Parts: sequence; structure tokens; C-alpha cells
Amino acid sequence: MLLQVLFTPLFCYYGTYGLQNLVNLQALRNKYFVFFGLLGLIIVYIFQGQLFYDPFVNHLFNPMNPILPEYSGPKYIFAKSMRYILNDGFALMVIWGLFKNESYIRFAVIIFFIGFLILLPLYLVLAMNYFIETQAFLNHLHRLVLNPVLMMLLIPAFYYQQSLKKKAD
Repeated sequence: MLLQVLFTPLFCYYGTYGLQNLVNLQALRNKYFVFFGLLGLIIVYIFQGQLFYDPFVNHLFNPMNPILPEYSGPKYIFAKSMRYILNDGFALMVIWGLFKNESYIRFAVIIFFIGFLILLPLYLVLAMNYFIETQAFLNHLHRLVLNPVLMMLLIPAFYYQQSLKKKAD
């Protein structure tokens, strides 16, 4: 059974199961996109301490420590940028697997780039020039930017838009 599930795309492509199962092939591919996107998000979250350089991990969420730790600016910026790209890339895989709609993906990519060009630099500037007054804002901005919150908020919005479209038809 497991082998059949793993090799179904190959058999469907070569026509062993017939043309009717090409629809099943699309559904299987969609499930793969969702599965690997979610798996990637989980792996990035679980192994964030090992995968990404973050000297501020204990500092930004502990306001009792006013002294900044020693850090390498370029290394920190690169690590946070890679985490942002990976998280949102995996979230885009989930959105593609759920909807298979190019206009939804285009909109999600625009949100991705707006976050990358505006929110990520804002977060990095505030984190590297830490002030106790910005600690609460920085904490929330961290959740918004470095976790794929924006992308995951798009999923219910796309479902709603899809349901409105079905009602209109």
C-alpha cells in the first residue's frame, strides 16, 4: 500500500491506471505540497537554535537584561533573512498545495516581498539597536516577521474569497 502511494505519480504519468486517475495525481501532488510545506515549517521552528545564529534569543524577551550581548551584525542579518525566506517559502508551498491558484500565489509573494523589504529591516534595526522602550513592540514584531504569521493569515482569507466566488457562480 505504501509503495502504491509513493509510486502512484509515476504510474499515473505513464498511464498504468488510466486517464481517470490523473485527477487523483493532482490531488496527491497537492497533498505533497501541503505536507512538505508544513514539515519544513516544523523543522525550521524546532531546529531554529541550531540552524540560525541568534545571540539575542534570551535577551529580546527578557527585559531585565539591559546589556546587549556581543554579536556579528552581518551574520545576524543573514541568519534572520534566511529564516524569513525559509518560513515564507514553506508557507507558500502550503498555500499552493491548498489552492492551486496563481493569483493567490502572486498576492502571497507580494506580501512576502513587502515583509522582506519593510518589516524585516525594521525588526533588524530595532533588535540590533535595542531600547527597553521598544521591547514589547519588538516582541510582537518578532512573531509577525520571523514566524510565517502573515502567510498563514492569508489561508483563511483565500478560503473566504473562494467561498464567495463559489456562491457567485
